Amino acid sequence: MNIASAIIEALIIIAVVLLSLSVHEFAHAWVANLFGDPTARLEGRMTINPIKHWDNIGTTLLVCLIFLNTLGLGLPVFGWGKPVPIDERNFSNPRWHGFQAAIAGPMSNLIFAIIISVIVRSAHLSIDSVLGSAFYFAIYINIFLMFFNLIPVPPLDGSRVLRLVLPEETYFVITGNPMVSLGILLVIFFFLITPIANWSQQLALFLLNR
Repeated sequence: MNIASAIIEALIIIAVVLLSLSVHEFAHAWVANLFGDPTARLEGRMTINPIKHWDNIGTTLLVCLIFLNTLGLGLPVFGWGKPVPIDERNFSNPRWHGFQAAIAGPMSNLIFAIIISVIVRSAHLSIDSVLGSAFYFAIYINIFLMFFNLIPVPPLDGSRVLRLVLPEETYFVITGNPMVSLGILLVIFFFLITPIANWSQQLALFLLNR
């Protein structure tokens, strides 16, 4: 692959990732607003505009690593979007509505992946073509985001499941200890990333009937 092709591929991948992160954060904001918390909406976060969800550290790091990795440096890719602000005091049922607002992010990625797969199949696009490959990657990355964020470990969205089954004090002790969260996330990074990537690939191909 020449430099020009690598740069074009990197830009396509970056655009897909930023859009997927934006869909994820928009879903958090939309559901929170639906249940009575307008915090994210009032801060202009109820949008799929990637700039509004850009984290100065996490998203910048993610974009740079994707770009360098596509150029052949073989670096691990990680990063994050700016978390949507949610004030649970505005919810009539903070535990349940907080869970629904959190889980909306991963579920939006699944829905987005399904919509893209329908487009690909309806248009009879080959995933070996440039456009088809970009769509396939969009499906894959959205499924990956869904699986990853459903892991019940803080600060991931799936950690809200713990709040449904644990006493409030226990939940806040666990989520309030950054060292515990960091340790578990490191374990996930080293032992679960590959299985999650494999599951994401299998589900993406299934959605495309491959």
